[in-house]
Amino acid sequence: MSGTSPKQLEANSRNAQRSTGPRTPAGKARVKFNALRHGLLAKSVILPIRSRSEKRSHFDALLIQLIDELKPVGILEDMLVEKIAVSYWRLRRALRAEGGEISDRIRRFRRYQLTTDPATRAIPSSPDTLNILRYENAIERQLHRAITQLRSLQEQRCLSNSQPPETPPIDKN
Repeated sequence: MSGTSPKQLEANSRNAQRSTGPRTPAGKARVKFNALRHGLLAKSVILPIRSRSEKRSHFDALLIQLIDELKPVGILEDMLVEKIAVSYWRLRRALRAEGGEISDRIRRFRRYQLTTDPATRAIPSSPDTLNILRYENAIERQLHRAITQLRSLQEQRCLSNSQPPETPPIDKN
């Protein structure tokens, strides 16, 4: 049983009825990214936030550059090139998030550092930093897997194009 009085429970219930979050489209748009921490698990490739590094035109330029360089043929190779672009884009985001998290930790560490003993100056890692590193590793594996699959497909295609066509069997009738 909780130590909350019935009167307090009733007041909490009344307050909860009044604070249901934003109701208008403008209010919902304002709070849409309140919970965004690093964006590594975002469903969208491009985060719709004001950032120099998260612009659709930059991603499109990256994708065009990869298409020019990797020269995909067919829908499957196109899909793998797009997967490479998305993985690379998210890996860059992970590196920025990691750098930002480390900068924040250093700032907090310096603010609360009271001792001058060099042995105690190690900056402890936070759960956020460890999560970012875990996501970064997963994204790197996705990137390398897509590159390997694309290379394999392209090698198979080149081998099948370079072999002489089979001669049809001769009909002896």
